[in-house]
Amino acid sequence: MHTPGDDAVPVEAGTADSEESRVEVYVTTDTSAAPHKADEPRLYVMYDAADPDGDKLYFTEAEWEAFVLGVRDGEFDLDESGNLP
Repeated sequence: MHTPGDDAVPVEAGTADSEESRVEVYVTTDTSAAPHKADEPRLYVMYDAADPDGDKLYFTEAEWEAFVLGVRDGEFDLDESGNLP
């Protein structure tokens, strides 16, 4: 299991919409878990805190910025039925 190490820096999170939200993000310079991104100076790592041994998403700085902009733009907002429009 790879958990935040000495080089990990927490990312400021907004207020969760519910207590069910378990997503956490940290920034690391350890790219060993994502060798395809080994040339990156740092990675943003997103994981489910309720399942820290589960899958993780690794974002480069550019990918993280694009993801955050998409969230702010409503790209991932769900409709009344809980589906992506």
